[in-house]
Amino acid sequence: MKPGPISIRLLPAFLLIEAAVLLATVVLSSCGRTDRAGYTAEGVSKLLATYRFETVKDVRYNLSFIIDTGRVSPVEGTAVIEFERTSGREPLVLDFKVPGDYLKTVTVNGKPTEAGLVNGHIIIDRELLSRRYNRVEVSFRAGDLSLNRNDEYLYTLFVPDRASTAFPCFDQPDIKGRFTITLDIPESYRAMSNNPVVLADTTDGRVTLRFSETKPISTYLFAFAAGKFELAEKEIDGVKMEMLHRENRPGYVENNADEIFRLHYSALKWLEEYTQIPYPFDKFGFVLLPPFQYSGMEHPGSIFYRASSLMLEASPTLNERLSRASLIAHETSHIWFGDLVTMKWFDDVWLKEVFAGYMSDKIAGPDFPDINHDLRFLLSRYPAAYEVDRTRGTNAIIQQLGNMKDAGSLYGGIIYNKAPIVMRQLEQLAGEENLKRGLQVYLNEYAWGNARWDDLVSILEETSQKPLGEWSRMWVREAGMPIIKPVIAEDNGYRISLSEDDPAGTLRHWPQTLKTMVITASDTITADLQPAERDSYITTADKPLCVIPDISGRAYGTFLFDSISAAYLTAGLPEMNDPLLKGILWINMYENLVNGTVSPVVFCETALRDLQVISDLQLRNYLSGRFSSVWWNRLTAEERAARAAETESMIRGKMASAETPAEKRSWYGTLRDVTVTPGGMNYLTILWKSGELPGETLRGDVPPGGKISGAVMLSEDELCTLALTLALKGHPEADRIIEEQRERITGKERLERFDFVIPAVSADAAVRDAFFESLRDPANREREPWVLEALGYLHHPSVAERSEHYIFPSLELLEEIKNTGDIFFPGSWITTTLAGHRSPGARVTMEKFLDDHPDYPADLKLKILQAADHLFR
Repeated sequence: MKPGPISIRLLPAFLLIEAAVLLATVVLSSCGRTDRAGYTAEGVSKLLATYRFETVKDVRYNLSFIIDTGRVSPVEGTAVIEFERTSGREPLVLDFKVPGDYLKTVTVNGKPTEAGLVNGHIIIDRELLSRRYNRVEVSFRAGDLSLNRNDEYLYTLFVPDRASTAFPCFDQPDIKGRFTITLDIPESYRAMSNNPVVLADTTDGRVTLRFSETKPISTYLFAFAAGKFELAEKEIDGVKMEMLHRENRPGYVENNADEIFRLHYSALKWLEEYTQIPYPFDKFGFVLLPPFQYSGMEHPGSIFYRASSLMLEASPTLNERLSRASLIAHETSHIWFGDLVTMKWFDDVWLKEVFAGYMSDKIAGPDFPDINHDLRFLLSRYPAAYEVDRTRGTNAIIQQLGNMKDAGSLYGGIIYNKAPIVMRQLEQLAGEENLKRGLQVYLNEYAWGNARWDDLVSILEETSQKPLGEWSRMWVREAGMPIIKPVIAEDNGYRISLSEDDPAGTLRHWPQTLKTMVITASDTITADLQPAERDSYITTADKPLCVIPDISGRAYGTFLFDSISAAYLTAGLPEMNDPLLKGILWINMYENLVNGTVSPVVFCETALRDLQVISDLQLRNYLSGRFSSVWWNRLTAEERAARAAETESMIRGKMASAETPAEKRSWYGTLRDVTVTPGGMNYLTILWKSGELPGETLRGDVPPGGKISGAVMLSEDELCTLALTLALKGHPEADRIIEEQRERITGKERLERFDFVIPAVSADAAVRDAFFESLRDPANREREPWVLEALGYLHHPSVAERSEHYIFPSLELLEEIKNTGDIFFPGSWITTTLAGHRSPGARVTMEKFLDDHPDYPADLKLKILQAADHLFR
């Protein structure tokens, strides 16, 4: 039960629910039956979804919305919903999750009706419906929850079940519809939706835009954006593309637009070749949104992106360019994998995500021919997957889902990162060409419809002629990962095998082959081994100096080193030259640190030595990030203080001598993150004042391959971050620095973001407390990236002691955040809250919360256990 004040606030809603249940009983009793809880329960139950799929076909939505400037005026709308109904046994249930007075009128087949709202549904008497063609007309006020209204623009975001918060619909993925939309907007606005504009009429300062009818799409893929946007267009080899954006910083559009268009074109052409299906929709466009909740969302014809993910700073780092290319490839892949063929129920949401991730890794290759792509896959997938899969709150790739209202909780590190690893295993198991042919069959067979994972498995078993059922059960339907350790036995020499432990204690076995390396004084031996197999081992006459369980970069699990191997690697890792092997070992070193095999001090000292010699920038960026994390989250304050001056000096020297802007920025980011000494703080202040990173020489792009002397200018966003970091770390002139940085900011939205975050770094506890209290209001959580940035400062490890008292109320808010926020927000909220805390008190607070809430929603409990894993170690 909620604490008193929250219960009081919810009392009116409780009474409304009682009335709604009574209304549902009356309506359904008139249809001859009274037990309809599964149909009219809040959300979309699997029972309701199954029944509607069987009885509702050929759906068309004709929608219109009247949009004014600002965020206060109601958005009025009408919906004409046409469909064929194949059965008349039950009443019709439309989804519309808004306050009761938002529903204005309902007309069914030309007859006005007094239909009301029941638990977010419009219940229509079956007597009003035809056995074939039906037409339902609704006038309404659109709910604001997923309209994302700002002063000068709005945009929709309906994934996974939020379309029904804006207009009446069948809000489930397997009832696809054809959408026609008309927008009445101010003349100063531009708009984009899934399809092209076919009519534009301007009258009295207003513009009416009518968009052509879409191909069949699920409700979560329908979208529109309207506001004060700029339009950029480009055509490449007959492919027309359009982009809406709000970028006003000098040079940003000129420096980024052509590359953004080129990356989309490249991804489209690659996918057309791979799938053998031409681009299936009627237009290709995208919108860049400043505070967008996700990196991207794949609405066909109108992909939405977070602007900062595509509009990069001058001299972007390799990671930034790779991330942009991968993001564009990911969202474009969804056009085929998710939009053309959609999962039948959201428990298979991973299916669209795994193919988008799998394809994006392949697509990015041609755009970065000098990149080690095996290393890139390793670094981008494995650490993020392990962060979840090692925890008590891990989940299987395929999860159970009883109601669409819980679908947002399915998203996370497992489907975005473990699933592509598993898919690469499948490619190896089935054969690359067999997988490709199977996917082509899959897309053609289920085009414009829905499919499940088991449908694809059946196709792949046919194209590969290999049984995949047991492999699928262990890797896709089971949670967790094996713990694999070397076993060294003296047997007329030495015999090395691999043990496999199930962290759940259920003796599960994950089928996979590891390429194991054994290093002795006289030899290096590699062989393919299967964990826990009696006849799978390596023999050697000499005692092993080091055993590395896997060097392929394809196996998956927690690979623990024995003490002799750990000592060998910490001494010799910086001297190794193979970037892929180094990446494998550093990922494993971190997992060994988490499991207590390697100490934080040894990890940091080894990392610092290796950072000075690593030439691969993506590997250096990964290790720099891990070093910063261990520096703050694993070392004690005394251990940091003993190493701080030397560490800062080394990083400053490497930054000064860096030969490219990207390298210099990479070193600068590490320096900004780890600096703690007064001298280091003074140096960062000098950088902030000058706005540049000084250096000896820089190898620039102009002239190509030549060298230029000079500095790298810090961008406005970088200067904002630096100012906030100085304030967070207790700079004596923090207030002056913050105020001067405010005066430097040129864009309205960037200033609003900066102002939003400032209280989180305040030295005044009252200011920080007031900021946290403000987050109880959902309106103050609407710009989720801003909230997460502020929470990152509020709970930074350097100030964890002063922010520990926010943990319990943050946990209390989690259920509400799930209901009012977007799909990634609950997990991100609790992860950002707990990440900087390691005290026994933080663990006690978390455990007390769970003990006090024995009936807490299972999906959110898993999110908490994932975020709190470090508190148990």
